[in-house]
Amino acid sequence: MSVAAGAVMYDSTGATAMAGTTADRPFSTSSPFRTPVAPDDAVDQRSDEVVGPLVESGEVVAGLYEYGIPVWRATPGTARVPVRCDPPGDWGECPLEGDGVPVPAEATPHSGSDGAMVVVDEADGLVYEFWQADRTDDGWVTSWGAVNELNGSGWGGASTGAGASRLAGVVRVDEIRDGRIDHALVMQANEVCREVFRAPALKTDGVSDDPNCVPEGARLRLDPSIDLDAVEMTPGERTVARALQTYGAYVIDRTAVPLSISFELAPDATAHDPGEVYRSAGFAWDYFGMPGIPWEGLQLMEEPR
Repeated sequence: MSVAAGAVMYDSTGATAMAGTTADRPFSTSSPFRTPVAPDDAVDQRSDEVVGPLVESGEVVAGLYEYGIPVWRATPGTARVPVRCDPPGDWGECPLEGDGVPVPAEATPHSGSDGAMVVVDEADGLVYEFWQADRTDDGWVTSWGAVNELNGSGWGGASTGAGASRLAGVVRVDEIRDGRIDHALVMQANEVCREVFRAPALKTDGVSDDPNCVPEGARLRLDPSIDLDAVEMTPGERTVARALQTYGAYVIDRTAVPLSISFELAPDATAHDPGEVYRSAGFAWDYFGMPGIPWEGLQLMEEPR
């Protein structure tokens, strides 16, 4: 597959990652992200109270550009560059500091305040994740980050509020092009619980004390009894809706809008255009609300035991 100059790289030519895991299909088959929701899994008794306010507008926004996730790929020839972490508090030893990180010369974070960026090293089977990253004269500085195993669970580190990998659950450009997503998605919510979280989350950045807040790590699912073929949707919405019925989505971060879903930043995206693949699938602008998806059917699944 051809790649535009200076853009995100998707092809897996020469990849030596463990079987079944690549930059395009990360994490173990036993990962929570690659495990479907069973149709008979229990819905939380408080589902309506928790989910109702999040979908009251009838929209859940797609983060396509400003907060789209740039996924870059290092090769064995990619030079390692120094990374310095400058956290907002005493957070201990930063996993990105040390011997340097193989960051492609053309890599850039997204333009949103999270300054997020992911670098996948398939040869070493590692995923480098940046939060509030910025290039310097001799390397990179970032507020924090994480290093996860490409063949791991998709959970670990502090690049997201819940401790999920920043790569995990992101809707990829090729998935929208192909009309198929074979993993759970990731969501961000504005009413995220303070201190309370659910497995597989490792922590939370929530600040809400609302009794109907949503805990990070919670899994949301689109009611599988809904006949999506009978609902009028754009092709992209249908792809997302099918994934939400089959795999659901984990809440992993706090955001300003009621509910959002993470998408990969397209290689041809601009500040005014999310890219040809997204546009052709009906996502004509950043923060597209996906109103065709029957969000009233979104359910909070019961906490795992």
